[in-house]
Amino acid sequence: MEMTPLYSPKSESEASVLTAMMQAYDIDFLMQGAAFSTMYPGPVTSSLNAQVLMVRSDQFELARELLASFLQSSDGPDDKSTEHK
Repeated sequence: MEMTPLYSPKSESEASVLTAMMQAYDIDFLMQGAAFSTMYPGPVTSSLNAQVLMVRSDQFELARELLASFLQSSDGPDDKSTEHK
């Protein structure tokens, strides 16, 4: 089973949401570096604590579409929806 890197979450909460989304859609995935980031207390070093969402190669497109939808929705409403008339 070949795994392809898809995305590096910006926070633990984002990683948790992505994990739940992959599980909900039955996408085989691995969050590389997930356990290491909690091994030692102290400052977070991006080179050591980086997490990478990896998905099975044949499910990459579906996972990418789900991720794009999630990232768009987490950016907040667009400017047009907040205009006052």
